[in-house]
Amino acid sequence: MRVLLDAHMLGQREGGNETYVAGLLDGFAELGPTAAQITALYSPGYTPRPGPHAAAQLADRSDVRRLLFALPVAARRSAADVVHVTYNAPFQLTGATVVTVHDVIYRRYPAYFSPRVRLLLNTLLPLSMRRADLVITDSEASRHEIAHYYPAVAEKVRVVPIAAGPVASTPPDVAAAESLTGGRPFVLAVGTLQPRKNIARLVEAYIRLRQAGVTDARLVVVGQAAWQSSPIQRMAAESPFAGDIIFPGYLDDATVAALYRRCTAFVYPSLYEGFGLPVLEAMACGAPVITSNLSSLPEVAGDAALLVDPHSVEAIGTALAQLIERPELRAELRRRGAQRAAQFSWERTARGVLEVYHEAVERHRARRR
Repeated sequence: MRVLLDAHMLGQREGGNETYVAGLLDGFAELGPTAAQITALYSPGYTPRPGPHAAAQLADRSDVRRLLFALPVAARRSAADVVHVTYNAPFQLTGATVVTVHDVIYRRYPAYFSPRVRLLLNTLLPLSMRRADLVITDSEASRHEIAHYYPAVAEKVRVVPIAAGPVASTPPDVAAAESLTGGRPFVLAVGTLQPRKNIARLVEAYIRLRQAGVTDARLVVVGQAAWQSSPIQRMAAESPFAGDIIFPGYLDDATVAALYRRCTAFVYPSLYEGFGLPVLEAMACGAPVITSNLSSLPEVAGDAALLVDPHSVEAIGTALAQLIERPELRAELRRRGAQRAAQFSWERTARGVLEVYHEAVERHRARRR
């Protein structure tokens, strides 16, 4: 089977979308050359990692500037049996098409997106899913949401869980982590600074614990500033503990790996996730995890994390105090987390995606008969 995979987001710091494509290519490489012949369409200037099973077709700038035109051209050149894209599929594709939709957060929480992004998603994604032969999503929670908002495509959605990103297997840069934290104990959060990630309530819970004398640990929030991030940073800056609330921005995998491994607790209180990769990454690195009891996060965490109501500052603070004060609980969650993370792998993801490819090709052929 010949597959064209849209990999233009690699090297673009696109968070979970980038991790997904990189992990999928790694998974196909583990399956071996007989599984599928993969042609990956990269952005210009990106140098793909060597891999005998994933042939790279590096598009020139004129192609990538208009990705919707580049993909159909690349599909014809590679004689692809199936084209796999994330979110938006070009109308000009004539063969079998698979679309990955990690979530439809913009429908559940429209206020968390800019008007421009909402317009693009509301316009293009429904069309993309309707035209696709099959839709892949990462969790049962996301499948349910897609079916709720787009019942016309419900029967086309297939769930293929993903795995931890490369940070989980990256050698940690301990020196960089210690330089950032000053060698002091710290609580860690990872995620783009946007309202959905719920960092504001975590900061408030942390400030309350500091005021109550529960801890003198620092709070490190790793992630790029995004739309509506200013109120979070302002709250931290105006608190009595501003010097201990650290926003280092985007960090390399080696530094994040060290932070996961050395934190007292990892807190991921997101209001909505299609999967929640940082939870799995933290567990794989041995961090004791607190996360939300909403959307896909209980599905991913299983019994290996403390689950809290993310709308409650008190609940977040109570769980955090438990981990700070009870080393035996931290040790137990580290043990459970490692076991939970081991249940997910990119090879398993690639196998599931390959099954979807075969089904999509058969559905496409049946439609053309």
